[in-house]
Amino acid sequence: MNTMEIAQQLCQHCQNQTEAQGLKELYASDAVSIEPMAPEGMDPVTQGVEAIQAKHEWWESAFEVHDVQMEGPYVNGDKFSMIFQMDCTEKASGNRWQGKEIALYEVENGKIARETFMMMPMEG
Repeated sequence: MNTMEIAQQLCQHCQNQTEAQGLKELYASDAVSIEPMAPEGMDPVTQGVEAIQAKHEWWESAFEVHDVQMEGPYVNGDKFSMIFQMDCTEKASGNRWQGKEIALYEVENGKIARETFMMMPMEG
């Protein structure tokens, strides 16, 4: 698959809430996920598709997602980005927040090799 096809399939998985399937199909086994604003106590770098899946499972258990809007994909060579706008409540605290996140994906050998997330809290 080329970068555009991978980007379109990832968008479909996000829209269909089948991200776990997307991880299996589209990510390299040694993929890296970078969250510069990782929650306290969590490593900002996650290595390996199994660890990335565990990070997704943690998110689903820790947050109630009320709404997610997506823009993209925006493709340039072997990279693509997507913009996510989220409305969530942290289950433990009950704090509700809205934020925008830009996700940059890098493709190598027909698989997503690296994802980097950049969070921008929204005024609210």
